[in-house]
Amino acid sequence: MKVTGKRSRVWSYGSSTVLSSLFFLGILAFIALIAERHPWRVDMTESGAFTLSEQTRNILNSLEQPIHVKAFYATASPEQTKAKDILETYRYTTQKVDYEFVDPDRQPEVAKQFEVRSYGTLVLEGYGRKQTIQNTDEETITNAILKLSRNEQKRIYFLVGHGERSTEKADKEGFSSVREALEKENFAVADLSLLQQAQVPDNAAVVVIAGPEKPLFPQEIASLKSYLDGGGTLMVLLDPFRDGGLREFLKGYGVEVTDDIVIDKLSRVFGGSYLMPVVMQYGHHQITENFDLATFFPEARSIVPAKQAPDGIQLETLASTSENAWAERNLDELKSGEASYDEKEDALGPIPLIVLAEIDHKQAQPREGTGSPGMDGKDLAQKESQKSANQAFLIVAGDSDFASNTYFGVSGNGDLFLNMVNFLAQEQNLITVKPRSKLQQSPMLMTPSQAWMVFLIVMVLVPMVVLFSGLAVYRVRRSQR
Repeated sequence: MKVTGKRSRVWSYGSSTVLSSLFFLGILAFIALIAERHPWRVDMTESGAFTLSEQTRNILNSLEQPIHVKAFYATASPEQTKAKDILETYRYTTQKVDYEFVDPDRQPEVAKQFEVRSYGTLVLEGYGRKQTIQNTDEETITNAILKLSRNEQKRIYFLVGHGERSTEKADKEGFSSVREALEKENFAVADLSLLQQAQVPDNAAVVVIAGPEKPLFPQEIASLKSYLDGGGTLMVLLDPFRDGGLREFLKGYGVEVTDDIVIDKLSRVFGGSYLMPVVMQYGHHQITENFDLATFFPEARSIVPAKQAPDGIQLETLASTSENAWAERNLDELKSGEASYDEKEDALGPIPLIVLAEIDHKQAQPREGTGSPGMDGKDLAQKESQKSANQAFLIVAGDSDFASNTYFGVSGNGDLFLNMVNFLAQEQNLITVKPRSKLQQSPMLMTPSQAWMVFLIVMVLVPMVVLFSGLAVYRVRRSQR
């Protein structure tokens, strides 16, 4: 009888333990399912470092179509973990955004399909369009989402009538690759003839002058000046020994164009000629931020920022050659193939090839034809589509071949060109997210009474509760035997 009773108690205790364990696991599974379908997160940081800004949340809540993000990172890298944190925050905020990680080394065919050439690239797809970005901060990702979701197309005008590169031509010297890339970025591309109209259209986001072979007429230059004075954005690409009649015009903005051609012996390492300088040095600017790809400029000239910039103009060198290059000014030696560096005549590297002029008309001397000030900025859609008439931008590059069909896809050439256009079109600053302060370790200071209370709870109360609980369980089990 005693053996039978003992077995029955063991069976009773064992079955109760199993049922309790199954019940507990069922509760955990139920909670996990609820958490998966209805996730809940709390940002306990003082600065809200893990919470999206109100601007971003408003844009995400207005999405009408889903957006899928492909993040190209090496598997299990620290950068992937950081990117996952912010992408998960977007997915938590709205079900319209989802993401996946792709390892370019394990899935090279996918990287090739999306033209990904470096780790840390994000490709956003939605609304029948695609956006490629390199930074994984909130401002960059939200701006890319905003560009995908909006219906407005900004217009990029290419000046014609002086032998410039044509966006219609698909030959090796044409700019059809530029047109295709800009249209993928949701820009509208059109030709502009200032010989047929007196001024630049009001809807011009950017005007590009790509390699003019003949000089512009004075009235055309006057139209361009009026456009810049009204807050316009202009990109000028000038090949060696052809300045398009813009030398004095550019000098007025602190950008000097010299008659030379850049020779870079380092380019031989990459299989190019001495007349194809390689650029690995970039300025500290939003256009070239985190840009670490090499760019190639076949037959380029130097573009030199003035030592003393005019009032209201800030000059920034965006791209320069290495110290091994020099600007050759002796054309006779160049034609004979005997060019060599002459310290008395030539300029030694690094040679600036691209210069940005930021023109602030508030500080500059007032000029005729200046437009009215910008809008008040209350409406976000209106804010992103209008520019302040008090600020203009001018980019001058000493080569147009780098963006031609032959070289647009070489290394970082196309990326650099698109970065410049996006900046000029104010596509990099559709919204501005104030940086969050980083996590800081701050000491917790307690009064003597608070410290004594913590000691009693941790060192006395908790151990006593555990001890008495154990004794109570022991007495209950002993009484049941």
